[in-house]
Amino acid sequence: MNKTFEIKLERTLKAKNYTEGKLYVNGVFFCHTIEDVVRAKAGFWSKLVKVYAQTAIPYGRYPVLVTWSNRFKRMLTGVFAVPDFEGIRIHSGTSELSSAGCIIVSYKKSITGRLVLDAAAMNDLCNMVTEAQKEMKCYITIVDKV
Repeated sequence: MNKTFEIKLERTLKAKNYTEGKLYVNGVFFCHTIEDVVRAKAGFWSKLVKVYAQTAIPYGRYPVLVTWSNRFKRMLTGVFAVPDFEGIRIHSGTSELSSAGCIIVSYKKSITGRLVLDAAAMNDLCNMVTEAQKEMKCYITIVDKV
């Protein structure tokens, strides 16, 4: 069976200091996201535009796995093979300040540019990917809202 587990991050609002989005799992809305600033258009990534810990990962499709995070001291969903980035995780937080290139997730938005601090979305996604990776490859695709 060649089935894959697909996560899609649809970037919906690009502000001066942050990027809002929506996360879909196998085509179904899952939760809200906040990331750092998008600094390159799709297909035009250059490490020269990266500002350490203040840049959203480039558009594209990347493998996703649940692995041990030394920073968070727990198993977490990681995004791998991202050009010029290391240690990218999908975790909880409230704003781009919670991120160092990571994808921040929550079931609830607070106000524009802020999420409600809630570990449920992070934990639920982690559990879903943990189960899926036993039988199939898991990916995240990052796109703009069409």
